[in-house]
Amino acid sequence: MTDIYGAIGADGRRLAWPLLERAVRLRWGWTALPPVERSPRGKPRFTGLEDRWFSLSHSGGIALCALSECPVGVDVEIVRPRRAGLPGRLLSERELARFDGSWEDFYRVWTLKESWCKRDDLPLYPPRRVETPPACPYQSYAGAGWRAAVCCRDAPPGGIIWLEADCKKEGYL
Repeated sequence: MTDIYGAIGADGRRLAWPLLERAVRLRWGWTALPPVERSPRGKPRFTGLEDRWFSLSHSGGIALCALSECPVGVDVEIVRPRRAGLPGRLLSERELARFDGSWEDFYRVWTLKESWCKRDDLPLYPPRRVETPPACPYQSYAGAGWRAAVCCRDAPPGGIIWLEADCKKEGYL
């Protein structure tokens, strides 16, 4: 089972780890985070725990954390206009064929692509050569000014569990 937890504040980067601490306390009853290491590609993971996985993402004032018993990837992006040629440089031919031309749709596709790469700890670059497989169990999410996606191995959650992550209390400020 996969769950996604989210927090909104002034700085999503500072919310990410406090959010992870709150999420593992709620989901698995842990009172503290176990040691965290990084894969050779840099993906953070719990040291020595093969049945507990997490993924973090932040953009602007939003942080997301996905927890699962199998590999999982999550991504969130603030929707904002970029250079007009960006989708053509980052999306594959198949993705471009289904792309509707809006920034909202670009970020929907991009978050799915990034969450899939995070799930399997795959390189995202060059992005045009990275194709999200059609069989990837995923869910896209949208809010005012943001898009997000989770890619997992089980059924993705239908929604995000929004929490307060107190950075001051957790010692992150």
